[in-house]
Amino acid sequence: SGINAEYGEEESEEEATPVTKKRKTEAPAPVPVKNGKPPQTPKQTKKPQTPAKPNLNELKKKLLASPSLPKKYEKFVNLMKNAHKVSDEKEIKTTWEFLQKNK
Repeated sequence: SGINAEYGEEESEEEATPVTKKRKTEAPAPVPVKNGKPPQTPKQTKKPQTPAKPNLNELKKKLLASPSLPKKYEKFVNLMKNAHKVSDEKEIKTTWEFLQKNK
């Protein structure tokens, strides 16, 4: 009975409640209202700034002016796909051939 007197039932319930409580991060914070209207959140309806098909003539000029270009075709393909977002193999090959002729 001495142990139960030291640790009452109320204390043991309080220790159990933090486990069942919801975390603050789960519920969104209330939106502050200004002038009777909630603030507008920016919607992601804008298209990405990079064009769907990059202009190859401009890209060729940039690449010719570049001080360091890949020496192997495989690395050049990687550069074009990742840095310049060109995925068409035909366009990459023609650009590679153009750069090899005009070094």
